[in-house]
Amino acid sequence: MGDLRIPDLNRVIIAGRLTRDPELRYTQGGLAFCRVCIANTRYFRKKDGTRGEEDMFVDFVVWDKQAEYVGERLRKGRPVLVEGRLKSDTWEDKATGQKRSKIEINAQRVVPLDWDADGPGASQRPAESRSSEPDPRPIEEPIPEDDIPF
Repeated sequence: MGDLRIPDLNRVIIAGRLTRDPELRYTQGGLAFCRVCIANTRYFRKKDGTRGEEDMFVDFVVWDKQAEYVGERLRKGRPVLVEGRLKSDTWEDKATGQKRSKIEINAQRVVPLDWDADGPGASQRPAESRSSEPDPRPIEEPIPEDDIPF
């Protein structure tokens, strides 16, 4: 058992909804970052047959161009997929002197899981036609079989 090899793997993928609006900030060096929290709910069946649920709230931080995208385009309640690595922080609480620790996701990728009604192209449509529903597709006339080129 002494020659057991365990890869150094630190990868997290989680989907859920943003619990608050992202706050885009910048370091003194000008690097963009956002700290955000995601809520994830796991549903399960209890032994007595009733439905149970377990909520988990996970903080994540996203950097650079992704941070600018998240800060400018995403809002509270949006469903997202977050992919990254776990990071642990430890500090001493100044008020109580107790050691504190926190695990968060250092996100490399944040992907919205719904359509963005205010995304690119939305500003080209008149304001009254913007809605959460997609534009209806035009009805196309069927092509007669004798016009098919093969």
